Amino acid sequence: MYGWKPHTLFRPWRQAVVLTAFLVPALAACTATRGSRDNPLDGDAQRQAEQIEILVRNLHFSQATVYTARGASVRRLGIVPGKGEATFKTSWYLPDIQLRVKFLAGPDFLTETLPVGPGELLELTLPSR
Repeated sequence: MYGWKPHTLFRPWRQAVVLTAFLVPALAACTATRGSRDNPLDGDAQRQAEQIEILVRNLHFSQATVYTARGASVRRLGIVPGKGEATFKTSWYLPDIQLRVKFLAGPDFLTETLPVGPGELLELTLPSR
């Protein structure tokens, strides 16, 4: 038609696709070897040290949803089935913690404030009534 050929128009696009196909695996290999678990300056190990573990035993027949509570801030940890137990891990930077429990059928309640530090295990037993 006007002196151009369709295959020459799309050649740069094909070269970009081929170049991308070779670069993506190469970049993935570089980023996979970059972070090391043994690196003390790695932020992942530090984040793990700041986590706390909360074991909740539910003796009540109704399922319970457990939250961390700090003033007006509430964060959901998860659900504990009736007559069951669950363990939750969460990052916690504050010196104390309070837990809020909402039962599917029954009253909600708030625990007393407890001191907590990084790496600690808290156990909460929810009574049957």
